[in-house]
Amino acid sequence: MRNAVLILSAILVAAPAAAHVSILPKTAPVKSSQEYVVRVPTEKDVPTVSVRMVFPEGFEVQRFRQAPGWKYEIERNAAGKIAAVTWSGNKISREEYEQFHFLARAQAPGLYKLDAFQTYDGGEVVGWVNPTEPRPAPQVTIVAAGVDGAPAPADPFAASAAPAQPAAPASASAEPSHAGVWLGGSSLVIALAALAASLRKRT
Repeated sequence: MRNAVLILSAILVAAPAAAHVSILPKTAPVKSSQEYVVRVPTEKDVPTVSVRMVFPEGFEVQRFRQAPGWKYEIERNAAGKIAAVTWSGNKISREEYEQFHFLARAQAPGLYKLDAFQTYDGGEVVGWVNPTEPRPAPQVTIVAAGVDGAPAPADPFAASAAPAQPAAPASASAEPSHAGVWLGGSSLVIALAALAASLRKRT
């Protein structure tokens, strides 16, 4: 009986952790447009009626995918960049979860925390804004290209980074020249002829 109670308690403690508002992927390469998925479950007996997400500085949101049955409202900062979005117009019941998609990129590596605010039917708002438990905010780690599996972008200057080596002359692969041998042989013949002529004169 005691074991059963302990198991039930562990399940009840673990249940809220499985109902976190989360984001995928959790890691992405720098300066790369990436599709992100915000997963929103409902952990209460009343349904979720809206979700607001605030984007950190340097995390540039570009586009949204329409979620069936939902509408979204964008907030922009003074520079005209997308600073937050609110999805509303539908409901997520206790047995359901919803997914919201958007494209974004970051210009610098680092850890980006995206605060989320989940509103339930009746007006209760739950904020997912902490760096860790309880109620951790969705977080994305942006890594430099080529680090931790992030693809390295093509370098258009890679081909010209080092000076090209001059091509070997066509004769480089041919057999070695025998000009030196012929020149040496000719000199020897001339010397022998001169010696023979000198001996004839003496006789």
